[in-house]
Amino acid sequence: MIHKGYWALVLHAHLPYVRHPELPEFMEERWLFEALTECYLPMTEGWQRLRDEGLDYCLTWSVSPPLAAMLTDQLLQNRYLRHLDKLLILADNECKRTQGDPDFAPVARMYREKLEKARAIYRDQWGCQITEAWRSLADSGHLDLWTCSATHCFLPYASEASWRAQIHTGVKNHQRVFGSMPRGFWLPECAYTPGVERILAEAGVECFMVDTGTFQRARPTTANIYEPLHIGHGVSAFARDPETGRQVWDKSSGYPGDYDYREFYRDIGFDLPYEDVAPFLASEVRSDTGFKYYRITGKGDHKEPYNPEWARGKIQQHADNFVFNRHAQIAHWHGVMGKPPIVVSPYDAELFGHWWYEGPDFVEAVLRRVASNPEGPLGLTTPYRYKQTFGQGPDGQISFSTWGEDGFGKVWLSPVNDFIYPYLHRAEREMVILAESYPDAQGEVARCLNQTALELMLAQSSDWAFILYTGTTTEYAKRRMKEHYDLFWKLARSLRQGKVDLTTLVHAEWKHPIFPDVDYRHYIGLQTATVPRRLAPGPGLGAVKGPVWMLSWEYPPRVMGGLGRHVYDLSQTLVEQGVPVRVFTCAVEGCPEFEWVNGVALHRLPVPGRPMSDDFLGWVWRMNFALLEGMMAQIGEETPAVVHAHDWLVAMAAKEFQRLSNRPMVATIHATEHGRQRGIHTELQRYIHGVETELVKIADEVIACSDYMAREISTLFDVPIPVIYAIPNGVDPKAIVPTPGRGRRMDDFKQPGEEVIFYVGRLVSEKGVQVLIEAMPQILAHRPKARLLIAGKGPMDQELRSRAYHLGVAHQVTFAGFVDDDTRNQLLNNADVAVFPSLYEPFGIVALEAMAAKVPVVVSDTGGLGEIIQTGKNGWKVPPGDAGALAHGIVTVLSEPLKAKHMTDEALRQVRLIYAWDAIADQTAQVYAQAIAKADGEPNVQEEQLLAM
Repeated sequence: MIHKGYWALVLHAHLPYVRHPELPEFMEERWLFEALTECYLPMTEGWQRLRDEGLDYCLTWSVSPPLAAMLTDQLLQNRYLRHLDKLLILADNECKRTQGDPDFAPVARMYREKLEKARAIYRDQWGCQITEAWRSLADSGHLDLWTCSATHCFLPYASEASWRAQIHTGVKNHQRVFGSMPRGFWLPECAYTPGVERILAEAGVECFMVDTGTFQRARPTTANIYEPLHIGHGVSAFARDPETGRQVWDKSSGYPGDYDYREFYRDIGFDLPYEDVAPFLASEVRSDTGFKYYRITGKGDHKEPYNPEWARGKIQQHADNFVFNRHAQIAHWHGVMGKPPIVVSPYDAELFGHWWYEGPDFVEAVLRRVASNPEGPLGLTTPYRYKQTFGQGPDGQISFSTWGEDGFGKVWLSPVNDFIYPYLHRAEREMVILAESYPDAQGEVARCLNQTALELMLAQSSDWAFILYTGTTTEYAKRRMKEHYDLFWKLARSLRQGKVDLTTLVHAEWKHPIFPDVDYRHYIGLQTATVPRRLAPGPGLGAVKGPVWMLSWEYPPRVMGGLGRHVYDLSQTLVEQGVPVRVFTCAVEGCPEFEWVNGVALHRLPVPGRPMSDDFLGWVWRMNFALLEGMMAQIGEETPAVVHAHDWLVAMAAKEFQRLSNRPMVATIHATEHGRQRGIHTELQRYIHGVETELVKIADEVIACSDYMAREISTLFDVPIPVIYAIPNGVDPKAIVPTPGRGRRMDDFKQPGEEVIFYVGRLVSEKGVQVLIEAMPQILAHRPKARLLIAGKGPMDQELRSRAYHLGVAHQVTFAGFVDDDTRNQLLNNADVAVFPSLYEPFGIVALEAMAAKVPVVVSDTGGLGEIIQTGKNGWKVPPGDAGALAHGIVTVLSEPLKAKHMTDEALRQVRLIYAWDAIADQTAQVYAQAIAKADGEPNVQEEQLLAM
């Protein structure tokens, strides 16, 4: 359901990395313990309760990598349990001390009950792994999990090399902890600086938060804070709503200042005799215990006893008021914008429960009220989900900003902390030199480089500059910065001297085991780090004598997408050029189990048991066993020079055959599960992602179909991008020419005089057909005789038909269903424009086919499509998910036939020059030659020729 407007709660949970194994107890570790007890566990309890009640709610929960590392650290987990045990003893003491006191006894009992609940959730329910609770809530659709830079580094004051290391390490750590890509990225302190979005996009991030003033200073015009702003590379910024900020945190009028809420500054750690509380303190200095018995009462020093019932009543009143105000707010902005606004409320998570004791209950109450009215005008969403539904927003540019007290950076760069940056910048330069000096380090050298990078990152934490500015635990912040800086230079100098300082390395690894998968190579220069291998024309076909064995679950007539046609055309072209090819695929009803197809030896192997639709994973396993059995049956007659596996479905057979035959294996990754699903959300998706990861790791060479896919493979599977080959898909223009008398004609689907907008492909979410239907009202307003013809089938069929009906355009939208190749050719060659509005597209073979048919194309600027099309030159591209821009592009192409003719001529020229199968087969053969040489231990004599960096 589309609501009138949306509220998005974004909570950022972060603490500096504090872990001191050298001491049995350390005072600053209590920052984590207090946050768990007062914020994270109560929040989790409320979210679980809402889920158990069946309420459909959602919010964004940003977990910083340092916090995630501490929460999954066994040393700190055990220390927190001991901390809870001590607090429960203190609670028992307090219950005895206040027994009979009508004011304080109920409060003491409340604390004991809350501590017992905290231990039950933390220890008994989740086995001390509270991150697993959040992962579960994410899997059930209730949380969108975000990450941030690795050590909460203030990115505008760091170098671009550090941006890459901080961002990629943060994303990788999130994947390790939560098993999926983050749904967004919290820039520490909401600190944006131009260019960061490029690194975010490289890491697979689509959205982030900025302060209100950032949009007010946007270019070319002030941006609307109630919709996202696309700042480039598919990355959108969302702005903080000032009204919800004031309602919650304004010092004079915000909810937490209500006189019935608990007073933060009165704690028994200071009120009781020292000897009574000393056993429960972390040091000899008095400090908070969490036991506070007074309410705010008023502005003066006089405080009255805290009454939990009164506080609960105020929570309900404030939740009602908050939701009432959101209804009024979205009603106003919907009228102004003419579409659903998004009101984004970002807060530091620890403020709920720590400073505002009742905060977690307030969050639960607000979520319950909105989720209990699913048909109401106000809906819950997240920045990621809003972007997926309503698009990435208008284009604009923003400048340096933060959510600090002046909107810029004086908190993190002032006379009390500016001395730290010359040291950090010197260390950054040294780290880049070291990384580029050891691009392929192994063993102890790699360990030392990784720990050196880690010590630099820990020194870059924004927390140290913030502490120095606020003047709180300044001596601790200085000690920590000095410790990391000293360790960095000890390790760096040992590397410079060519001998790893193992004593220092082991000590640093023991002291700071924060990111086990940190990779120093992120500091290597940008050109080397981000460009896949390019293949120049070479003797690839002459260098491979064959035979080549290909594994593919698709092969005509079984064609579900572009993979089957790719394998068919590649195998045919290789054979035409003298390379023997044998293809192993699964059986198709009505087709022989073995035949020669234009010189290709084709084995269609029966898959026993239940069909794929009844038992998908079981069918995949059985298919792989069938493929392996078929291959082993041929091994006595023929030994392959190389095996070529296409996508994850054949990975098991490829892996086992590689092991048994000792022959090299090349893998082409046509798409990834993460890309198809825009994240990893279920156990099945997690399994497929794991299979893809292993396939990439064990392959002797890896091929991607575009630069975009190479970057995605590198990011998702932790493979250096220079080792991935980028070879495009190809198209044979002759295969697109209609055969007279075969296939259905265009006149079967349109009325005379109508202009046909043609889409062909699967009807799945990532293909973006829903965006095309959303664009139809705007298209028809300018081109009333336009007809949208959709050819294909898929799970979204009924949903798309329903959407067309509700938009009032069903009479101008035709669903042709599945069409055979002859009908596809007839329709494609007679369309007025072909449109491919994908949200995710590794390459986009159908766009190439349209270009080969001399039909103007309009595509989304995503993935491989964005690399193929140049607006106004060989087609037209628009931001993915933007129905307005899509409508404009289609209307432009239909309205300007001379421009369309120029674009189709150039498109056909590029198809013949770049995407011809002869060239692609030659490049693929070069990869085969490299894999064979590597397996046979031959020197890589073609390396200079192969790499065109």
